[in-house]
Amino acid sequence: MMDNTTDSSVNDTQAQTTCLQSIFRSTKGLIDLIEENAADIVADDMADELTLPSFFKSVSKIRFHSWSVFLAGTLFGAFSAFGAFKYASLQKASDQIAENLIQERIAEEQTLTPIADIELPLPPAEQVQETTENETLPVLEPDHLEKFTIKPQQTLSAVLKQGGLTNREMNLVIAALSDILNLKQIQAGSKVEIGKMNTDTEEKALLSVTVEDRRGNRYTAAKTDEDLFEASLAEPEVEIKTEYAEGTISGPFIPNAKAAGIPTNVIHQIIWSFDGPVDFSRDLRKGDKFTAVFQKEYNKEGHPTGNGALLYASINLHSHVHERYLYKDSKNREDYYDETGKIARKLFTMHPLVKPRQTSKFGQRKHPILGYTIMHWGADFGAPIGTPIRAPGEGTITQALRKGSYGYYVQIKHNSEYSTAYGHMSGFHKLTKVGRKVKAGDVIGYVGTTGRSTGPHLHWELIKNGKRIDPVTQRITAQRKLTGDELKRFYAERDRIRDNLSGEIAYAKAEPLPEDRKPAYQEPKPVKKTAQTKTKVKKKATQKTAARYTKPSKG
Repeated sequence: MMDNTTDSSVNDTQAQTTCLQSIFRSTKGLIDLIEENAADIVADDMADELTLPSFFKSVSKIRFHSWSVFLAGTLFGAFSAFGAFKYASLQKASDQIAENLIQERIAEEQTLTPIADIELPLPPAEQVQETTENETLPVLEPDHLEKFTIKPQQTLSAVLKQGGLTNREMNLVIAALSDILNLKQIQAGSKVEIGKMNTDTEEKALLSVTVEDRRGNRYTAAKTDEDLFEASLAEPEVEIKTEYAEGTISGPFIPNAKAAGIPTNVIHQIIWSFDGPVDFSRDLRKGDKFTAVFQKEYNKEGHPTGNGALLYASINLHSHVHERYLYKDSKNREDYYDETGKIARKLFTMHPLVKPRQTSKFGQRKHPILGYTIMHWGADFGAPIGTPIRAPGEGTITQALRKGSYGYYVQIKHNSEYSTAYGHMSGFHKLTKVGRKVKAGDVIGYVGTTGRSTGPHLHWELIKNGKRIDPVTQRITAQRKLTGDELKRFYAERDRIRDNLSGEIAYAKAEPLPEDRKPAYQEPKPVKKTAQTKTKVKKKATQKTAARYTKPSKG
């Protein structure tokens, strides 16, 4: 039945097309006839003489022919409109018939046997995707795995050579690992795994090299091509526990803190949080006590990794207790505060030069160029041209320009009270601009000898409330005091820590760490001077200063 309906609709379409073609041919013939009559009328009128009687005859003749043409066009238009209307009606009727037929077929009951629903055991989309990825990127497992442990003063190259790698393979592996691992920080006790594959010959082909540190980080260089190794890092799953440690000073602070079970990086956090009020190299005395609460990491084997985060620390220094609490304010800023809610930490955490060599002090001096005594408002440090100059602490650059006798000059505002200035630079760092915020250690420029200078050096000034003071002798602390609701929140956190410290089982007691983690790469120990070395004649070297080269006097 559906085939008959389809044939019928095709026949109707062909009939309609034939009808339209006939109308088009009739219309074209009528237009041609009108054009021929109009041409004859114009030719006859132009041939007659234009006398007055003949003029009226011509006008009447033209009017008669015009009415004939007009009536013919009107009849043609009417027939065309009727034909178009009829065609639209037929098309609409045909569409209605087809729609009714479709509805009837849908409403009919199925007489054929229905097809059974079959559920195919297809894998989920994720599994298909994983299969595709595995097909494109197959993971090769080594046939042979050799394991080594790095010993003190042993290099990674020595271990790789022990594992049978050629010089070319060692260079490729080390080049790949150096992208994600500082090879000079590999510690003694780290594990090295060398994976190899069987070949058609008796020799085994190198597949991968993995270095695993004490924390459990696995740095792998896997072979992907004949001359290419790609590096990847797999971080371990660690467990974090909150513990506390306490100890008594019997020597240097760092060994005493390690013996008490404090992780290495937590020890540095303690020193940094007390930097300023407490000098760990001079102020500590035998018998002083310390306490720390911290988060400590353990690897999958249950051994401490040496990492953690300091939460609280106290030092009983000559019967005076100094405390530090880790607190995060409402603006998500985290810092260490004393028991009153104030930051009391050294404002400058480093020197502008890595290896400072002071050549001129703050105060009155004879100027090397002017020749008379004048006040020197800063401290000078000699260094080669181009030596990086670092910001000693956080702040905002307020000046960066060429300023008279200072040469290239930069000024940093650290807080509402203190600023620092730097002169005689050879140039600015590319990011040194007015308004830029800097952190301790950011390079702001380079040592030079611009301005009124006799040699390459850094002129460093410290400004307190607009007055210049000696930057070398000052021990400046950063002052920031919590107030209002922030101070109330801090007191609540402080009291909670104090209550837990007074409880017997509030925090787990930290256990001493394993043996000291010594770097695998160590510098050779200095040779002790003997009586024979002292008697040797030493060559007198020239001494380089910021102003000039001078030779030591004979004597």
